[in-house]
Amino acid sequence: MSRMDSNAHHRPSITDRLRMHRLYWQREDQPYPLAAFRVEQDFFFSRHFHAAQPLLVSGKQIQPNMLSVEEFLPDYERMFQVSETIGQDAFWTAEPFTGIPWMEAILGCEIYAAEESFISKPWLTDLTKADTLKLDPENAWLRKYLEFTDKLVTLSKGRFPVGMPIMRGPSDMVGALMGQAEMVYALQDEPDRMKALFLKVAEIFLQVQELQRSRIQPFHGGWALGFYHVWCPGPSIWYQDDLSALLSPDLFRTFLSPTSRRICEGFSYTAVHLHPASFFLLDEILANEKLTAVEVNKDVGGPSVEAMLPELEKILTRKNLILWGDLTIQDLEVIKNNLPLRGLFFHILAPSMEEAVERLRFIREWRN
Repeated sequence: MSRMDSNAHHRPSITDRLRMHRLYWQREDQPYPLAAFRVEQDFFFSRHFHAAQPLLVSGKQIQPNMLSVEEFLPDYERMFQVSETIGQDAFWTAEPFTGIPWMEAILGCEIYAAEESFISKPWLTDLTKADTLKLDPENAWLRKYLEFTDKLVTLSKGRFPVGMPIMRGPSDMVGALMGQAEMVYALQDEPDRMKALFLKVAEIFLQVQELQRSRIQPFHGGWALGFYHVWCPGPSIWYQDDLSALLSPDLFRTFLSPTSRRICEGFSYTAVHLHPASFFLLDEILANEKLTAVEVNKDVGGPSVEAMLPELEKILTRKNLILWGDLTIQDLEVIKNNLPLRGLFFHILAPSMEEAVERLRFIREWRN
């Protein structure tokens, strides 16, 4: 039996995996960091679904009826089986096809394909039209999102949790509706309307999540942060505000701090997605007392893990950390030597099964 096969057959029990997650959230002593894995060659997640290949034609407008959920289900089953073969401690989580910009589509943006992903087209050229924004239960994109949810719950049969994919945050939604430059100008020209718009899209985002949650049964008494595959002992949600990188700390405090707190209300476990380009806003983000975790990307072409250590350490002093990306053995060694173990979760993208198992083995020998 090969070393990889040996490791794959030493899967932790469900009880042990749940216990590890509780220790993580309680920021208590752990034997080693928690880790989830994806085995993929690149970060273009739309391409990882075989069912999406016919849609990825540059310039092609995408309608919800073009997505056959049934055709996607073998992709989900394949991904789940790979995660189980690795023997990871995290719980692989299924989410509605993450390639689609769901919130932008639900908010009325036209969706177009590129060769590797999908993009949206702005339509809100007059802020007075923002008053018409609302969640229509018959919205075709919403119905497709919920169809994915229902069929993934059926596919799961209790084997894995179902959660939310990348759904964007208030700044990203408004930037998609208006255009990024137009959004920034409007912050100065029409601040009251913009405050109202940020709050409105945040409320619609929460309504969509509540509709999805109403269709999902708890997984072993808890819920999962989709896309990052972090199990939580209670109600959970995550969001992102990538376009906050265009705002000063003062503008962030004025326009996005209220929506960040609003999104986190009513949830025991909350996380925000963060790129290093937004580290200058870290103090404002950490000031959200309702936020319990910060997810940081190790971006392609971005700063190294070693260069990010001061920010990662700052996060860990106040919140839990989820570190996401192609984390190599060298990256893990840097973290092991410089950061505390408590409150540490990795979501690792590995180019092969062998690489994934090697990195998992390194993590499980963290204290050796």
